[in-house]
Amino acid sequence: MKSVAPDQLRADKKPSQSGPGITGSKLAKQILTEPNQAAALWDKVFISQPPTPEVFADAITYLHDKKHYDVAVEGMLSAIRNDRAFPLIYDALALEMKLANRPAKEIARVLESRIDFATSDVRQMLITAALLSRMEAWDEAIAMCREASEIDPHSPEVWLLGRSIADKSKQADARVLFRCGILAHVWNNDFELHHEEARKVLNEMCEQCDKDGDSQLGQQIREKLNAAASRDLQINLTWVGPADLDLVVTEPGGEQCNYKHQITANYGRLVHEDGIGAGTATKHLESYVCHSAPSGDYEVSVRFILGKAIAGTALLEIIQHSGTPGEKRTTRTVQLSQDDVVLKTTLQEGRAKSR
Repeated sequence: MKSVAPDQLRADKKPSQSGPGITGSKLAKQILTEPNQAAALWDKVFISQPPTPEVFADAITYLHDKKHYDVAVEGMLSAIRNDRAFPLIYDALALEMKLANRPAKEIARVLESRIDFATSDVRQMLITAALLSRMEAWDEAIAMCREASEIDPHSPEVWLLGRSIADKSKQADARVLFRCGILAHVWNNDFELHHEEARKVLNEMCEQCDKDGDSQLGQQIREKLNAAASRDLQINLTWVGPADLDLVVTEPGGEQCNYKHQITANYGRLVHEDGIGAGTATKHLESYVCHSAPSGDYEVSVRFILGKAIAGTALLEIIQHSGTPGEKRTTRTVQLSQDDVVLKTTLQEGRAKSR
């Protein structure tokens, strides 16, 4: 994610207001007549004749290009003080503060302020976390990702960005937290690669703990890994041949998970949704997964759409509490027909309440 340069301030601004009728460069030169009084001069400008957003952006760009970073910083701080701010001003301000060698803690406070301005939505929080990371304000960036994960734990971007920042910070607890989050909550198109990487790194961390003589910490990481990688309910439908089948799961409460509605309120989801394929030897897979599922009765339907499966059959596998001592697997060969094949399974001790 790129930092916002001063000239990008033009792209996100409030409606124009009456200005002094001068260009940005002339305004900047006026402030530069007494650079040691920049804060007071900027306040005077904003109080008497506030420049339009375009003129102000041009002035900041001029100061940036001429490397008068401190004067640019004072200009943006004055805009904030005088209620002339907009979200991107905080990003540009953070960049100028870094160039002006302002303390990292001050920069972090500026970036955190953009969240209050931008109504604390997760997207803005992630932008801010990325910018904090670029400023090497690791604690603040990780804290921002943690907060975002509490607001929307099912957003893949939260955990993937958190992983990246945690690795750069080299904070072991954060590396564990965000990789466990990936295993539990990231189910986008590349989820298998992300899950494989998370398991690999966490296992390496456990092995390193054992080598360092800290087996207790290694065991704690293993327990977190196992909890994150476990699944309350997983249902796999596999078949071979150029046929199109659909897996439909009806959860307790009646909500269906199918190819048209791939994520439910319980966060049960289709993570593989396979098509007809090309060759007769092609193996197909559709999977339903619910990491923390509600207890109750589930109805599983196998729907034949078209084509031809080898032997006219498919294999249905139902796995409860996978990755735990209580794991239970049931498999059944399904004879395909024009009518749906319907089975039922009851899940006990699910980790979530039905919604």
